[in-house]
Amino acid sequence: MRHVLAAIALVAETPQVLVVNAQTPFKSIADLVAYAKANPGKLNYSTGGVGTLPHLNTELFKSVSGTNILHVPYKGGGPALTAVVAGEVQMTFDTVSTSLQLIQDGKLRALAIVGPKRAPELPDVPAMPEIGFPSVTSGAWTALMAPRDTPPAIIAKLNTATNAALQGDAMKTALAKLGAQPRGGKPEDLTEHIRRETEKWKPIVGALNLKMD
Repeated sequence: MRHVLAAIALVAETPQVLVVNAQTPFKSIADLVAYAKANPGKLNYSTGGVGTLPHLNTELFKSVSGTNILHVPYKGGGPALTAVVAGEVQMTFDTVSTSLQLIQDGKLRALAIVGPKRAPELPDVPAMPEIGFPSVTSGAWTALMAPRDTPPAIIAKLNTATNAALQGDAMKTALAKLGAQPRGGKPEDLTEHIRRETEKWKPIVGALNLKMD
């Protein structure tokens, strides 16, 4: 299949965090997994809807941890997060930036960062690879693409400019306010990133029988 777009550069990634209601007894991922295995189907997780990143991340987590946790979709990420705070469900995956204040206020408890490394905003919260789940590392990501017939020289020029901007303080500050981490790299790196993401999600999407509208 021929790609419609040409890769320029991976711009940034926004890590997610697995959070639980602060009144639950779970202090770690090990606690959560142990309970879920001993009580299949008794834990619920919220998302902003079917096919959203929190939905896919939780299903990926379930598949690698061997747990049975029930999905409760809400109409948007805000209601899904509120449901955890209110105790309607026990857990969700959410972006660090939107859940940070609730974590700091003690209304949510953060158990793990869904990324290759810890988030600067939550330095005491382990990343998934640290606790035995190296494949659960997908956050929301942003990339710069161009029409597939864009001349290579233009792609190279845009890639150079993007990487230079990502090294600047203005861009780093702007991304940090969004809870995003700068990435950059070569066009080939972005192409490989897309390939890995596609291969990672293909079995999850297939198992859930998700279809494009």
